[in-house]
Amino acid sequence: SKLSKSITILLDDLQWIDPASLTFCRALFQSTKSNKNVFLVLCSRESEVQTQDKSEVHDWLQSLSGSTLETIRLTNLNPEDVNNLVSDSLRTWPRLTRSLSAILHGKSLGNPFFLRQTMEMLCRGGYLHYSLGERKWKWDLDEISDLRLDDNVVSLLTREMTKLPDELLVGLKAASCIGYCIPQTVVDILSKHLEMDLFGVLTSLVQRSYLAGVGSALYRFTHDRIYQAAYELMSEKQRREDHMKFGLAICSYVLDNCENNYDMMFVGVNQINRGGPEVLADSCRRVMISQLNLNAGQRALLLTDFSSALSFFGHGIMFLNPGHWDAHYQLSLDLFTSAAESACATSDAALVKSYSETILAHSRSLDDRLPALCFAVKSLKESMNLPSCRDCAIEVLTQLGEDVSSVLEIPSQETIQITNNLLMSKMTDDSMIKMSPCTQMRAVFVMRLYHELNFAFFVYDPTCLLGICFRMVSLTMEIGSTEISATAFANYGIELIARGYSIGSRLGTLALKLAENSKYISYVIAAVKQYNSWVVEPLHAIAESHLLGFYAGKKIGDEFSSSLNYCLQIITCFLCGKDLTQLNDTFNDYIMQLLESRKKWFLPQSSIFYWLVVELIEGPNFSPHDHNPNIPSELAIVAFAATAKHHELDLLIDGSKLMRSFLFRLDMSKCADVLDRVVNATCQLRFTTITAVFFEGLISFAMARQTAENNEWIIKGEIALSYMKRWESTKWNFENKIKLLEAEKMHCLGYFDLASKLYVDAVESSKRHKFFHELAMCLELQGLFFQGRNMAEEALTSLRRSVRCYRNWGADAVAERVELYIRHHFGH
Repeated sequence: SKLSKSITILLDDLQWIDPASLTFCRALFQSTKSNKNVFLVLCSRESEVQTQDKSEVHDWLQSLSGSTLETIRLTNLNPEDVNNLVSDSLRTWPRLTRSLSAILHGKSLGNPFFLRQTMEMLCRGGYLHYSLGERKWKWDLDEISDLRLDDNVVSLLTREMTKLPDELLVGLKAASCIGYCIPQTVVDILSKHLEMDLFGVLTSLVQRSYLAGVGSALYRFTHDRIYQAAYELMSEKQRREDHMKFGLAICSYVLDNCENNYDMMFVGVNQINRGGPEVLADSCRRVMISQLNLNAGQRALLLTDFSSALSFFGHGIMFLNPGHWDAHYQLSLDLFTSAAESACATSDAALVKSYSETILAHSRSLDDRLPALCFAVKSLKESMNLPSCRDCAIEVLTQLGEDVSSVLEIPSQETIQITNNLLMSKMTDDSMIKMSPCTQMRAVFVMRLYHELNFAFFVYDPTCLLGICFRMVSLTMEIGSTEISATAFANYGIELIARGYSIGSRLGTLALKLAENSKYISYVIAAVKQYNSWVVEPLHAIAESHLLGFYAGKKIGDEFSSSLNYCLQIITCFLCGKDLTQLNDTFNDYIMQLLESRKKWFLPQSSIFYWLVVELIEGPNFSPHDHNPNIPSELAIVAFAATAKHHELDLLIDGSKLMRSFLFRLDMSKCADVLDRVVNATCQLRFTTITAVFFEGLISFAMARQTAENNEWIIKGEIALSYMKRWESTKWNFENKIKLLEAEKMHCLGYFDLASKLYVDAVESSKRHKFFHELAMCLELQGLFFQGRNMAEEALTSLRRSVRCYRNWGADAVAERVELYIRHHFGH
């Protein structure tokens, strides 16, 4: 929504950010980037984000620097600035404080916080004092100059803290163990454990400016360096022991008093984990802690905090005793299986492999192995190792008794029709939604494996998809509904749409209903909206649906499907004719996010459209070197598609070539042939494919007017037109395109009066249905038609209107081509 007032968002200390918070910051920045009412300020210590464990934060900040954000580097204060600060603090003339300031600058190196702490230390030591008699600040330069100070602020603070009373020192150490913020509930628990008035101690520390109270329920350290100094008061051994004691005390309190207080459980388990298994010899307690980590991790999974869940499960495994697979088999199996699931969700393929292999080595049955095998297959898919994903899925399915080779065969038309009739006549949408749930766990895993297999064949051999989808639908009707059944109906509907079965649209709608509130909702939205809904729904609404799918995936932690939806949303906006300048930035940001996160799921697809957008803005002779060198070039994408035999990518590449050739009139006689693959139903249909057919039809009719072999080109154009007419009932998406192809056909055949009317209809339909980029094409072709009929004034008017529409779209290079044509043929 449009904000009526400006808002400033300050995110400080990004060097301490955790992975989940970094994901949130990425999304926040992306969502507010184009909003002029939002002012975002990001603060971090550059030296600390450049460390290895913070490399992802550093890469993200580097990608923003110099492009979308202005970078301001705050250095230490120079001697003059230090003197101004000291002069203001002491209310003394700058000329009188210059000598003192020079000493303080030399000791603090101009670090503002270090300088402040040094001055406070000098006051407490009496080196800097206020004379009531003379009513001014006084100091002894020789004493201060000879005073030995620490090299850094942390050492200075640590030395000052050691002078605190014992009770305050104990409280400060305890607070630093808990963390930067200390909840009131934890204070109450530790007061009993330490047998002291910790509340009173922390209040005293607030008075000494070490801590600050936040309301009545929280304390926090006033500066991260104070927190660091307090933590470094203890040896490594003492820290670990205190973490363990405090963690056990908190967990004991939670288990005895408020078992469902998950926030406190997370605090307690994290404390225990920071202590580590090395400080706990009691084998029974180690088992208990492993169970606590399992419980905490499973709760984190429900909250879709997969990074935290993975950490809990990993620590739970570390606390297991030697021989745990024999002594505590179920606990071990649950921890390793859950760890594999979390690693899969965080796209850590190496960890998935490690945990899965451990399970395979120690599990006692195939049923115990199945979850890990499914996560391994899914991980292979999401790391885009699709050949291994396919082979592994087939191997496991075979172990489960599936005749995969038969499944991959294309079902006969008769078999498909029988199934469709059953779905149409005997099962209503309501009865399918209320279908009894499947109780056979092996069957559930069979469905999950077929789902992953479907994606692998979608890329490499789309002819096998119908058999896989048919098997999944048949299984659902035999064994009952599972969460994955929604994807079965979605994918089967897509295959039926490509083959002309009207029931495909109904199955897509059914799939969306079945997927509501399930963990497959984001995937189902992506599949149905991209490959099914364009038959019945305006394309502009589909773009909005993909955005909802993106947020749905984020909410449930399905990063793969969420990213897929976002990619499809941008591509669909391009097909709707949205502003190319904005799309250029959006594609660039999305691609950079993929590169930074090292998740190159849809990098080739988005890069194809990025370069197409760049070309429409700058022209065919643009230099890729003037753009982001990290984005794969068109040549690299074409080579990858050929090597990987990526059928879907081939279609996108050929479709972009057709669009480019027509809009720039580039060697149209040698364009790729998408039409044959689509008509013969060797690929799933999506609107990008239909758009490619549309441009192939336009090119065919244009070539028919330019070459002697016009009959061959007209026949090809008529095939494209006939194919487009299959969807003429969806007027919003297809009416303007069909009218334009019909106008071009009549133009070629010499039916000029009918052609003239159809051009007008195409123009009006493009305006009415808001395809303004296609309005530009309609006006240009109308202008060329008028020119051929010697109607110079009408031709010039249409061509000029087309230039304005191309400009409004952002296709400056195409507009310049038409302007050049106007100057050449009309002298304007």
